[in-house]
Amino acid sequence: MNISAFSDHGAFLFRYFHIVGGVAWIGVLWYINFIQGGYVGGLDAAGQTTAKQKLFPKVMWYFRYGALLTFLTGVALIGLKGFDPKVALPVGSEQWNAWFAKIYPGFMFATIMFINVWFVIWPRQKKVIAAANGEKIDGVPAMARRGFIASRTNTLLSVPMLFFMAAAQNLTLNTVSADKLQLWIIIVTAVLLLIEANALLASNDPAAKPATVKPVETVKGVIHMGFILTILLYVGVELILK
Repeated sequence: MNISAFSDHGAFLFRYFHIVGGVAWIGVLWYINFIQGGYVGGLDAAGQTTAKQKLFPKVMWYFRYGALLTFLTGVALIGLKGFDPKVALPVGSEQWNAWFAKIYPGFMFATIMFINVWFVIWPRQKKVIAAANGEKIDGVPAMARRGFIASRTNTLLSVPMLFFMAAAQNLTLNTVSADKLQLWIIIVTAVLLLIEANALLASNDPAAKPATVKPVETVKGVIHMGFILTILLYVGVELILK
């Protein structure tokens, strides 16, 4: 059996299904935040209940399994590209550091987004759907609000995530020293943890409007914040890694 051929073909198939899953996941994420949320919010009580009963379960199915397919194939691709000695650059070399510096933000942002989908948004949406179907669920508004904040956070993160996924193959960065890579990892991780802490810890009281959540309350706001974060991180690439 030709191992190198298997690696090449396997990488192609993983990449193909990674794209398929990513289109489904991010497409549904943007649909929820840019279209569905505003439309359903404008319906009367009966219309909102019907949407939660019939629309939300279908949307959430494609949403969470698109995320799962994207995440699993992404992990496989990184394993093949970055850690397979037969097809990859030597781990720890300055050329490998350059590749890892570009993929790290995209992979980490996608990982947090995946965690938010399965362990923050979906568990709460499941209860919102159950309440719409007549089950007695306490604290539905607060749960819906937490899911909203996490979904908005994912939308914000999706913009730089897509940038760095594309950058991994297309942004020119030939060599990066180990010291620069370590500094870059620390900065990216700190930014990500602060954003995620806000998603999980900011007040989910529907009547409260924390200052850290206000920038992503509106569609325009979350789009602007996503591109601002992307620009700042790209400036970091230019200042730190080059």
